[in-house]
Amino acid sequence: MKSTKIFIFSALVSLVLSYSNPVTAQMMQDPKKYYTGTSITLRGGISSAYTDVRTFDFARTKAGGVSEWKPGFGLSINRMFSSVFGMQANFNYAKLLGISNVDSSAVEDKNIYQRLGFDRPVYFETNVINYGLNMYMNLSNLAMSLKKANQKPNSSRKLGFYTAVGIGLVHFDATIYDLKDGLAPSYSGYSGTIVDGDSYETLYDSSRNANARIGGYLRGFTGKTIEVDFPITFGVKYKISRTFDIGLQNDMHYVISDKLDGFVMNRNSVVKKANDKWMMTSLALTYKFVGKDENKDYIEWMDPTETMYDEYQLLADKMRKMTTDSDNDGVADIFDKEPNTAAGNKVDGSGVSMDVDGDGVADAKDSDLFSPKGATVDADGKPNDADGDGVADVNDKEPNSKPGALVNYQGKTIKQDFATGTTSGGYIPPTIYFDLNKSEVKGMYYPELSELAKYMKSNASVKINVVGNADERGSDGYNNDLGMKRANAVKDYLVKYYGIDGGRITASSQGEKSPLMKSAYNVNRRVDVEISK
Repeated sequence: MKSTKIFIFSALVSLVLSYSNPVTAQMMQDPKKYYTGTSITLRGGISSAYTDVRTFDFARTKAGGVSEWKPGFGLSINRMFSSVFGMQANFNYAKLLGISNVDSSAVEDKNIYQRLGFDRPVYFETNVINYGLNMYMNLSNLAMSLKKANQKPNSSRKLGFYTAVGIGLVHFDATIYDLKDGLAPSYSGYSGTIVDGDSYETLYDSSRNANARIGGYLRGFTGKTIEVDFPITFGVKYKISRTFDIGLQNDMHYVISDKLDGFVMNRNSVVKKANDKWMMTSLALTYKFVGKDENKDYIEWMDPTETMYDEYQLLADKMRKMTTDSDNDGVADIFDKEPNTAAGNKVDGSGVSMDVDGDGVADAKDSDLFSPKGATVDADGKPNDADGDGVADVNDKEPNSKPGALVNYQGKTIKQDFATGTTSGGYIPPTIYFDLNKSEVKGMYYPELSELAKYMKSNASVKINVVGNADERGSDGYNNDLGMKRANAVKDYLVKYYGIDGGRITASSQGEKSPLMKSAYNVNRRVDVEISK
């Protein structure tokens, strides 16, 4: 039976724990204040028994050298997972004593010992060890949570009310004694017999009916047992400081047994019907684990209305940012990493201005979208060119070229015979190659086209022919059109990015008619640049 009770208790504890989520180490309410939720409470007070062997329910009595005033002590560990709800582990130790006596002032259950089957007053005594788990609820915070969020918060609150309910196990060893001599009690007018081999002696009222069972009691035998009990707690606490609270607490324990006082009452009797109960009323001192940080406080003293208002403001701010685009760049403020994007700038998904060449100048203001990697640029995005030869300093192998000199893509001077308009030193117009079925100029040819553009700017009278070609795959008409697209792509590039007069460039197509190599398709997909005679 005991193993079954322990199993049921363990299962219920596991179920409760599976639904509890401890509060995190800090609960942010604002950047300056955060909260913790762990505390430990020591309790000390008086205990009371509500059993069959007891004359009064709401008073304490003394008789025969014994007193119902008995001490009780307790220890609780709390772990809050919100400002209202938490989990509480409890341990209690108490002494219980109940007296059934004759008292002329008695107003309830006078001479009850006679109706229990005893011929003289008796008392029972036991020590109680109890432990278990409670669900804890702060009633003050629960009530405050129901207030409107726009009500004025009460941050200086010092007084709080709470309750707890749970399940536990209670160990006890109750024995009934004669109040006069402290020995096993006697009875008259009743017959007794031990039933089922246990230590409870069953009493029968033979004066009325030989089979009228009264109950049973322990005549000096051991009553050690473990039973399940259900505690209900109510308490009030006062905040002394960030670290300590003081309070008054009352715990009523409902025992799932009628053995607590050593007397098992017949449930059909009119004298008593309920299971036994015991109560402990105590002063409580709580230590809260908040440390030395003045910005930290215990979560039970957090005002839920302040939290509700802060959470509302935080949510409202997020909603505002999600629906607002302050710089009108098409990216909401909450996602915008560049909240002050200049008007007209194109941005990426995070709201940062596009900068294709990574020179630090947004594309919308960059006059050279293809600055060489590592080049220093001016405010317009143009690469610095100290000698003005058209080659950025970062790529210039001859940084002091003479003014007007024709240079190659490395900035080295190309010797030129201006009388004939031809070059010496080996300047040869470039050939631009293309991918299959493509007419886009690839980046690898930008330096060569830059050199061609500088050559044309240095020789204003020079004109060029750009001739597009294709490999032999495809129809004649298709290849001729493709060759023309490639020639126009080179022409458009020189006009758009270098400002060359389009009238100085003639575009034409040879289609598949002028292959460099019959079987080398890649060298036949090209544009030849020719200097006009």
